[in-house]
Amino acid sequence: MAMPLPRSRSELDAALAAAMEAEATRTFALARRLVGDDADAADVLQEAWLRAWRSREAWRGDGPAGAWLRAIVVRESLRALRWRGVRRWLPFGDRVPDAAAPEASPDLGLDAARVRALVARLPDQQRVVFLLRYDEGWTVPEIALALELSPETVKTHLARALDRARSAFGAEP
Repeated sequence: MAMPLPRSRSELDAALAAAMEAEATRTFALARRLVGDDADAADVLQEAWLRAWRSREAWRGDGPAGAWLRAIVVRESLRALRWRGVRRWLPFGDRVPDAAAPEASPDLGLDAARVRALVARLPDQQRVVFLLRYDEGWTVPEIALALELSPETVKTHLARALDRARSAFGAEP
C-alpha cells in the first residue's frame, strides 16, 4: 500500500521511521539469507538503515517504503559480500573463512540440504540473484532495479546458477 506524500521533513522522518520498524524483521531475514550469518546480517541492516536515513529525501513517499528499504538492504548485502572477498586476500588482520556449506538439519530432506549447500557455494552475485528470485519470489525487473543491473544480466546470473544446480544434481542442461 502506498503511503501519502509527506508534507514536511518531520512527516518524512516519521514515515520512514515507521517503515523501518515495520520492515525490520523481514529485512533482517533477507540480509541473513544473502550474507549467511546473523552477525553480518545485523551489520548489513545497520548500514542499510543508515544509508536509507541519509538518503531519505530520495524516497518520494509515493511508493511502498518497504520495497525501497529492501532494495537498499540487498545492495548493502552485496557490498558486504564484496568486502568479505577483499578481506580474504589482505595480508593482515583476521582472515575471513570461506563460506562453509550449511549443515543439514534433521527436518530437511537430502535434496534440500544439497540445494542449500549448492547455493552457499555460488558466486556472490549469482547467489543473491538466485535467492531473491526463488527464495524471496522477486521478479526479474524487481531484482534488476534493486541491484542496479539490466534484466538481461539478472537472467544471465539466474541461468548460470541454474546450470550449476543442474550439473551438481546430474541433470541435463
